[in-house]
Formats: sequence, structure tokens, C-alpha cells
Amino acid sequence: MITEDGSPPEATPAGCARPGAAPAGTSSMACSDSTGRGDAKFPRLVLFGAFDRHNFGDLLLAHCAAARHREREPLFAGLAARDLTAFGGHRVEPLGKVLESLRDEVVELVHVGGEVLTTTAWEAAVMLRSSADAAAAIAAYERDPDARRDWAARTLRSGRRVPYVIDRNLLPSGWTVHFDAIGGVVLDTLSPDERAEVFRALKSAASVSVRDRRTAEALREAGIRADLVRDPAAATAALLGDAIAARARTGEVAALSARMPDWIALQLAADHGDDASLDRLAQALHERATLRDCGVVLFRAGLAPWHDDRDTLERLSRRLTGRPVAILESAHLLDICALLARARAYLGTSLHGWIVADSFAVPACCLVRGARDKAAAYVDTWSPRPRKWRTLNDAELLPPPAASR
Repeated sequence: MITEDGSPPEATPAGCARPGAAPAGTSSMACSDSTGRGDAKFPRLVLFGAFDRHNFGDLLLAHCAAARHREREPLFAGLAARDLTAFGGHRVEPLGKVLESLRDEVVELVHVGGEVLTTTAWEAAVMLRSSADAAAAIAAYERDPDARRDWAARTLRSGRRVPYVIDRNLLPSGWTVHFDAIGGVVLDTLSPDERAEVFRALKSAASVSVRDRRTAEALREAGIRADLVRDPAAATAALLGDAIAARARTGEVAALSARMPDWIALQLAADHGDDASLDRLAQALHERATLRDCGVVLFRAGLAPWHDDRDTLERLSRRLTGRPVAILESAHLLDICALLARARAYLGTSLHGWIVADSFAVPACCLVRGARDKAAAYVDTWSPRPRKWRTLNDAELLPPPAASR
């Protein structure tokens, strides 16, 4: 059964008002149209995902899912209780608590996008901790698989090996399960037990859709049919455009615009923070910014452990002498979207940075380690020519920028 009870490992903040009218959805999820919170005729809607921690893509996916079901009032469920409204996210309840409160109701549980098929219990537990607690856990358990597994189970209060994936057979009889635009690019790296758990859950679902061809092929080989759909955030400009434009007229992005009319937006995960990588990026950014007479704005797409850190951006900014450069202090969902929407180009390790920039027709490239990365798999599925991902070994890192805005 689902056992997590919601005692948070540590609260990390993040929400904005629910988006308004949504265009026709891009998902194949078979949910009923309804009004109200749910009754005998219309099931309750529970959106389940990794928006219980600060990561730009996961926070955004929760809004996109809610916007596509705007006449319903969803509950947002994760693995831990979190209030991420300060960052544009939602108040999230642990799934175990939601299950107990809705046990006797008719419910649609929707897995909301992201790379949930391959997020292991160890990874999920670490990313739900504070940076200090995560570092301590990594130091104590990383080299011992059994200790890792035991610590993750204690932390999450669940024995599930891949905890953002829920088997219908673990839920009450009135519940149905959907997987909407999910990813699992590295399914082959999971242990046999982890893969078996994922495949059982997918086979129990009422519908499954995935966002990249590689995941679709892996599931087909396992005998699981999945529709291929775009990531819901591909509709960001349509779903959240008005809210993003309003945000761009105020606050930090407005102040940036006043002193730096044009910029290249760059995001960088902490694991790209070695000196050689920063030197290569600084050279490419300086050359392009000089050529186009624009500045550079650096930003963080994730505050959870194993995401981004400010120190990496500061070290990069010190290498960008002679050009206007700024670090976006805000990690609010709408500020990041506004920064991307007004950029002349985007380069970063965040897949959702690329997806959002692309939704606003901003030239963008994902920075990846290689063709097997999740970002490369997604970009190649939907935008294969010309190639829109880069490695640090490529001669040209940045896409041709858009005209001045």
C-alpha cells in the first residue's frame, strides 16, 4: 500500500494563481471533462508528481496539467508535504494522506510528466532534503546500495523502489491511474526489480503517454503501448502567456530590461561547474554577446539538491568581463519564464528551459553530456533538424539569436 504519511523531511518553499483558459490539450490522457470538485458523476482529479521540490520543470508541469483541466479543482500530491507557493508552485500533500482522505471516492490519479519512470527512491529522498542533509546522506550512504535503500525507505516512509510511479493495484477500487507525457530515457539503467515495478504500474494504468521516442521504444519492447505526445510545457506560451507577460512588467525581470534591453539566457547545473566547462562557456557567451551587442543573464532552474547552485553562476559571471552580465536572483516560476520569453537565445542544461524558450520562438539549445541524455532524446523526437542540443565539444554552442525584441 501507499504508506508515506507526509511528515516532511524538510520544508522547501514554492505558486501562482491557477492559469486560466487552456487550448485543446496535447495529451492522450483519458480524463472526463467535469465541473466542481468531484461527485458520483465526475471523479476527483489528483495530480501526482515531483512538484514537491524546487525544480523549474516540475513546478511548471503542475500548472500545465491544471490548466488543461481548468474546470476541475485538482489536488496536488507528491511524496512529502510542501508549500512551494513562494516560488510559483503549489501546496502539495503527500499521496498517502490524499489516499486516506479520498479512499471511498471515485478518483483519477494522473502522473504529471517528467522523468518519473527512472527517479529511484534514493534520488527522490535526497532531492527532498535540504542541501546540508542531502550532502550528509550522500556521504554516509552513497557507496552502500543496501544502506541507500534502507535510508530512502525510512525517509520516504515507503518501500517502493521508484516512488513517483504508482501501481493501480495498490489503490482503492474507485481509483484509476494515468501516466501523462512521462519520460524514462534511462530505463535500461534501473535494476531488474526497479524495472519490474515500473512495468507493473504501467500495465495497470488506464492510459499511458510518453514524451520521447526512446522511452516509447523501451516500453514497446516490454509489451506496453504508449502514445507519443509533446511535453505539456510545450504549450507554456498559450497556457501561461498572459501571466508571464504581466510578471515581466514588474519585479526583477522588469529591472533587468531597463538596464539590459537584450540578453542571452543561460542556466547551468552544478555538475557542469568545473573550470574547463566554465572557461568554454564564457568564451562562447562572450563572443556571441559581443557579436550581437547584448548582455548575458544567468539563472537557476532548480534549488533542490543535485540541481543548480549560485556559486557556479558567480564563477561563470566573473569570466564574462567586458559584457553586461547579471544573475537572476529570483527562482520564481514566472520570473524564469519571463526571462526566457524575452531572451534572444537560450543555452542550458534544463530541458524545460529549452521547451519554454521554444514555446516563445526563442532560439534555444540544450547543453548535454551526450546523445543519451534525456534532453537530447526529447529534442531529437520533436525537433531533429537542425540538431538543437550541444555538448561542450561542439564548435558552436549557441543557436543563432533572435532579432532584438
